Amino acid sequence: MCISLLILLTTAANGAVIQDWQTCQANTDTCVSNGFVCCVAPADANSGKTTCRPGGDQCYRPPISDWSTCVVGKDTCASSGWSCCVAPSDVSSGKTTCQPGGTECATPTMTPTPGKGLSFAGANSYFLHTLSSSDRTAILDQLKANGFKTVRIFLSHVWHNDKGSSSIGVNDLETVAVGTYDDRVLSKVDQLMVECVQRGLKLIIAMHDRYALGCWDTDAYVAKYKLPASKGCDTSVNVPKTFYTSSAAQADFDRRLTHILSHPNPHFNNRPWGNLSEAIFGFEPQNESQGHMEDGNNNIPNPSWMCGRVNVIRQHLTSSKILVISGGGTTYATSKVVDYFKCKALDVVSIHSYEGANSNQLSSTIQMASQYNKRVIFEEFGAQGNSKASELASYTQAANNLGLPWMFWQILKPGNPSDFETWTDEAAAWSALKSASQTTKSVKGLYSWPELV
Repeated sequence: MCISLLILLTTAANGAVIQDWQTCQANTDTCVSNGFVCCVAPADANSGKTTCRPGGDQCYRPPISDWSTCVVGKDTCASSGWSCCVAPSDVSSGKTTCQPGGTECATPTMTPTPGKGLSFAGANSYFLHTLSSSDRTAILDQLKANGFKTVRIFLSHVWHNDKGSSSIGVNDLETVAVGTYDDRVLSKVDQLMVECVQRGLKLIIAMHDRYALGCWDTDAYVAKYKLPASKGCDTSVNVPKTFYTSSAAQADFDRRLTHILSHPNPHFNNRPWGNLSEAIFGFEPQNESQGHMEDGNNNIPNPSWMCGRVNVIRQHLTSSKILVISGGGTTYATSKVVDYFKCKALDVVSIHSYEGANSNQLSSTIQMASQYNKRVIFEEFGAQGNSKASELASYTQAANNLGLPWMFWQILKPGNPSDFETWTDEAAAWSALKSASQTTKSVKGLYSWPELV
């Protein structure tokens, strides 16, 4: 009796002891009955009033946002039709998140994915969808035959016969005016998706190109937001800061992202792109966002821009097997902005660099990623001139040594020995890439990639 009184007095000293069902202060007061807690009743959700209650379903739990962690049997998901379940990619960990349901929830017969799987190789070919049918076929067949798994493209304006290719030319999605959409570029990609699926390849789609903001090209955002342009891409002149800092520009761009993700592909029963996991490996808001806009300390004008756009993409993905990827920077340093790693909705941080193979830089990015539970891809690197083959071999070896997936820049027919485009008639360079890709198929990866299946 004395001990019980002492406990009661000690508790009361830190906050009041409250009778069952009476008003209390959460995290301060103690409920008198064992098992009772100070919480908000479901009926009091609007007012936020807290009372001493038995806990469990007697306490209000706010709805869980899409894709966020939840507790089965206790939490409800905010979006209609969504449920708290284990996604197929989380079978090994048992992690439960709010998913759209259906095939996005694992079945009891699914086997866990190993913690780490094999690595993979891919290629950039940013306007592949605009090439002639025969050239697209030739490129895709070479990628399949040599073990490549992913192809990266951009949604941007492409010139007729660009880089001496068979490109028919295509307008950007917003060439005439911001918010006025020319879906012909999307229709080209619709067909490319079919061709990729037939070969077991998947696309990474950059939904815009930073260099269309008055650098190598000029799109509708330049006119609307009066961005400084430079025909020769003089980055001391072309500093499109307003695009990244203006709330109006961000809202306009978010509508672009939504339009793309909602686009129905007629070859897949008019399902929206945000659901086509059999064809799409990942989406990126922009290629090299804020590229060449960093200061001397590698700080960019708006570090939070990426996460804002990533959240919009995430909201419109109805397949958990489609990744959201950063889109890289221009260097090792500008690819690993800490805000990218902190962004919960971002799955993969991509590294871009033409500075030469550097295992230390790759390793430091991997270490940052491990702190924030992110994955990493060495998504863009390239070489030109007489040392092209040896430099490509060095890049791929550095990635393979670390178990890091890699994608070279870029495969194109025809290639150009003096530039970054490579085709099969460049014997040494193509041999280096083929050999590296075959090696990658047996490289123990840092991460598992269930999205490739």
